[in-house]
Amino acid sequence: MIQSAVSVGVIVLTLSLICASGCIAQETTPEISFTGEIVYMDLEGGFYGIISSEGTNYLPLDLSDEFRKDGLKVDVSGTIDQDVMTIQMWGQPFRINSISVRSDMPESKTWYEGQETGLSPDEKLGMTTLLLKSSSSLMTTLNEYDAEVAKVALELKGKNLQTSELDSYLEKLIQKNNGVYAASIIDRSGTIIAIYPDSHQESVGKDASSQLAIKSVKTNPVPGMSDYIETIEGEHAIFIVHPLYSSSLSVTGYLTALYKPDILVEEALRSVHDNENSILVIQPDGTIIGYAGLAAGTLFPADTNQTRNISMNDNLPIASYPAGYDMITLGTESSIDNIEYPVYWTSIFLHHNPWRILVFK
Repeated sequence: MIQSAVSVGVIVLTLSLICASGCIAQETTPEISFTGEIVYMDLEGGFYGIISSEGTNYLPLDLSDEFRKDGLKVDVSGTIDQDVMTIQMWGQPFRINSISVRSDMPESKTWYEGQETGLSPDEKLGMTTLLLKSSSSLMTTLNEYDAEVAKVALELKGKNLQTSELDSYLEKLIQKNNGVYAASIIDRSGTIIAIYPDSHQESVGKDASSQLAIKSVKTNPVPGMSDYIETIEGEHAIFIVHPLYSSSLSVTGYLTALYKPDILVEEALRSVHDNENSILVIQPDGTIIGYAGLAAGTLFPADTNQTRNISMNDNLPIASYPAGYDMITLGTESSIDNIEYPVYWTSIFLHHNPWRILVFK
């Protein structure tokens, strides 16, 4: 009887200690609430994280499928789990108690129905079909280019970025697709430490950290794409950038591939272009990335290395709506004629960077 009583006492004492330790643990991990953005991280097979408005990275352990949308703004509450080890090596492990889409998010504007274009049903069908084909082809091309950069970045994982062997990796990237005219490796400070081909060697040692895409990937180390930029050598380009990692998954630098925009767009649209319509690829601010089916110099400067912008109707909300149709006045600032064109447009995105594809008669 005495032995039994002692055993019961030990059990009770043990349960009491477990309860007490549980209560203490609960008190040391209070619930926190914040506003953040869902981000897709293309690392270790891919996963979703949450970046708070203060810039803190959280790794949700129990994010439901309905919230697995890159760029979604959310209100979150939960607790940090300090006892969990994850393979992602990113953010603080976080258990969600409640999550909701921000109530003050603006209403989604997906389609703009503008002025009637006056086109026949067959003409409308032809333009919208071309719009679908051209946007799909351009997106496919960008994804293929991005995949090649990602592949080389993975091969560089854990490599010494100060070695002379880097040129072989950069050369391989250039040989993979015609649109790449230069590839470089940038260290964590934003300084170019290797570049290929040799004709660009004068750029080694130059500071590239002022480029917005480089600033972005330094702040948030995920792949990105630049706007239409002027390079250090004075050429105009689009570049795709991927972070480089050590074997322990710390950022060691960045891999960039520079593309001539006209060649990129021509390669993407060559197989889909028809003889009835023209295709124009722009940034939301009107900067021209490339075009197909337009006589050189008709609407734009003929010099392909010159920064080109188009002026559009002030009330045309191409930058606000991902897709739509309207009548549009295209022309450069020096254009005299005010000719209206029926136009259909849509948008594609690579790493959050939007391009608009316009099809017009």
